[in-house]
Amino acid sequence: PAPPPSGPAPGSAALPSRGSLEHGLGVCKPCAFLHSKGCQNGPACKFCHLCGPEEIKRRRHGKLHMLRETKKFADWEASE
Repeated sequence: PAPPPSGPAPGSAALPSRGSLEHGLGVCKPCAFLHSKGCQNGPACKFCHLCGPEEIKRRRHGKLHMLRETKKFADWEASE
């Protein structure tokens, strides 16, 4: 017989969805539906169910900030 899996069971509180596997590494993608209308995919969802309801907004703002700073730097470099 195969040995039991070493990690948490899919669908458990520690691993509520397949996409939650990378949550601890900070490279997961939050589920857009979990905190609004509810996720229809449950444990099979490829998006993270451990991220909080504000995580998508926080990441979007961080990405926009980085893009603005990159553009400022590129504009500054072009003016030199």
